[in-house]
Amino acid sequence: MDLYTRRQLTLLLVVVVVAGAGLGIDRWRRTDPEQVERLEAFDRAPVTPPPARPPRPVVRAVPSRAAVPLDLNRATEDDLDRLPGIGPALAARIVEMRTRRGTFGAVDELRRVRGIGDAMLARLRPLLAIGPAP
Repeated sequence: MDLYTRRQLTLLLVVVVVAGAGLGIDRWRRTDPEQVERLEAFDRAPVTPPPARPPRPVVRAVPSRAAVPLDLNRATEDDLDRLPGIGPALAARIVEMRTRRGTFGAVDELRRVRGIGDAMLARLRPLLAIGPAP
């Protein structure tokens, strides 16, 4: 009468061999750390951070008497992006609103654009003007 089947004995032998190999590797790692360090660093590429993007220049339009207001009906996204508080997404929404609904009749119509509140409109009002339709 056999205690274990051939399959169970094979599995037991595999478990013992794997455990023995693990103990042997652990002992080797403890006795020779310099070689372990050298082997672990063998295939590693040096980690270099991605190149930093240069900061986007901030151009602030300061209202003055000599400054010519920007025509809201002719301004491009880049022109609008240069205004204080307006980024690329908001500039795109303004141009989209102008394309979809037609030209602006007054600067106060900017209030309908999502993202422009009363405070921002008050800051932008001296910098914008409504010219003839393009």
